[in-house]
Amino acid sequence: MSGTGAIQRGRIFVDGLRLHAFHGYYPHERKYGQMFEIDLELVADLAEAAAADSLKATVDYGKVTAITRQAFCGAPRTLVEAAALDVAQALLDAFARIEQVRVRVGKVAPPIAEQLKAVGVEIEVRRER
Repeated sequence: MSGTGAIQRGRIFVDGLRLHAFHGYYPHERKYGQMFEIDLELVADLAEAAAADSLKATVDYGKVTAITRQAFCGAPRTLVEAAALDVAQALLDAFARIEQVRVRVGKVAPPIAEQLKAVGVEIEVRRER
């Protein structure tokens, strides 16, 4: 293999994390809860992890999903925008290596008459410097 290259930034992703939570505007959503599907994209410097081949040098997926579950399934929120921000903040607080978080939250069975796969929001939060 010729030439050398270095990772500048990398993206860690979690797709399709399904969680039951009690977010929503309508009383029945907050009483009975519903399933949500969460996708995460975490921007971080992965150069050390790739070079060292060490879990200590990266962001542990298992911890990411546990923190996401704790943040998302915590206090009920009226809007999924607020619940998504809770997740983003919790991940930035937990992992100094993360520079930016994208959180996509979908309601897989929203209280809408039309047939659809999901509705939801996607937010991006960058660490303040």
